[in-house]
Amino acid sequence: MEDCPENVQGFKVMRLKFKEESKSYHHILWKRHNVRVYDELKPPGRTLFVVNVPPYCTESNFKHIFMKYGKVDNIYFQKKPSLDSTAPPKHPHFSLVNPVEGFKVAYVVFTKPDGLSHAMSASPSNDLILSTTANPVATGIKKWHQEYNSLYVSPEQLSTEIKSVMESYEKEKEEVEKAAKEDEPDEDGWITVNSKKTVKPKLLKENEFKKKTKRKKKKQAELVKFYAFQQRQSKIDKLAQLRKRFEEDKKRINMMKSTRKFKP
Repeated sequence: MEDCPENVQGFKVMRLKFKEESKSYHHILWKRHNVRVYDELKPPGRTLFVVNVPPYCTESNFKHIFMKYGKVDNIYFQKKPSLDSTAPPKHPHFSLVNPVEGFKVAYVVFTKPDGLSHAMSASPSNDLILSTTANPVATGIKKWHQEYNSLYVSPEQLSTEIKSVMESYEKEKEEVEKAAKEDEPDEDGWITVNSKKTVKPKLLKENEFKKKTKRKKKKQAELVKFYAFQQRQSKIDKLAQLRKRFEEDKKRINMMKSTRKFKP
């Protein structure tokens, strides 16, 4: 194969081999994950953004590759880059989220920033090995066998997951009922107001940021209109006072004329 440049449009280019003895390799590209919209699952400073990830890569094997640079907390596979949260479903057998198939992108979240720094300073001459003796990637009949077995869930595992789903439902139901009771007045007509803890400021998601900015602009516009109305009303009131004073002075002058005490 022809040599590939070490960097392409800000991405570091690395060679990925399926096995140690493989003669061919696949290029994957990565760079620091840095966006203006904050995502707590993909924190900047600890997250590596990887593209051109082949279909046969699994989370466990991909995690094993990057453990050489530092401890890895999570691996998130997506079909394409997005600002949406990538948290795995809490109840996988009751989720409508389909697994990512084909070529994809990955977000590698290191435990410490040092892992990201080591990955960015990695030498392109060191090939990455996906399938090793300790962490093999299943192929052929073994892979089909695993995929077939994964279609069937054991009764014990399913029972545990159903119990977890019901507990989550009951907890949410109790919170809703508790909030509804707090908003109801007591026998004397009083409503209990609980103080809320101050939330530390943080970056918002893109859609939340747009909604908040839109509401702020609308409120400012209404405030400007209110002040303009207040100014107009103040001028009208002042003009009315001047007219009233003029009429009073006019009556006083007429009275003085009638008593002949007025000297022009």
